[in-house]
Amino acid sequence: MRPALIAATLTLFLATGCDTGPAPGPDEATQPAASQPVDQARAETVAQRFAEAANAGDRTAVTALFAPDARFDSVGRIYPDRTAIIDTFLGPEVLDAGGRYAPGEQRWEGDRLVVSYTFTTRSGGQERFTYAYLIQDGLIRDVVGRYVR
Repeated sequence: MRPALIAATLTLFLATGCDTGPAPGPDEATQPAASQPVDQARAETVAQRFAEAANAGDRTAVTALFAPDARFDSVGRIYPDRTAIIDTFLGPEVLDAGGRYAPGEQRWEGDRLVVSYTFTTRSGGQERFTYAYLIQDGLIRDVVGRYVR
């Protein structure tokens, strides 16, 4: 083959063979990817273990339930990874404060387990909210927390 023909063929190959499709939109880029179908029974066990560990004030056990790159949206406050979730949110506001989760109704919405909680503070105050968990491979990957009225 002649060098000019090889160069033209290579240029055509590179120009057509490297397109991987459109870039993900903003919603797709920020959502955790599903690695496999959700094991609902295992996910429900993880959520139960979370409440038990948090109620016991067990920081090590709570930390171990979250993926390193987990994300937590607590009523619009975004914690982008496990360290921020524990050090900035769950540690000071739940574990160190002696709060207690009382799980209530739970349901599935797509790949997310939604659990209703009544949270009681050490001083007796109460809040009601839901956590919509994305749990994959036995780890909490993403949580969206919202107050219930």
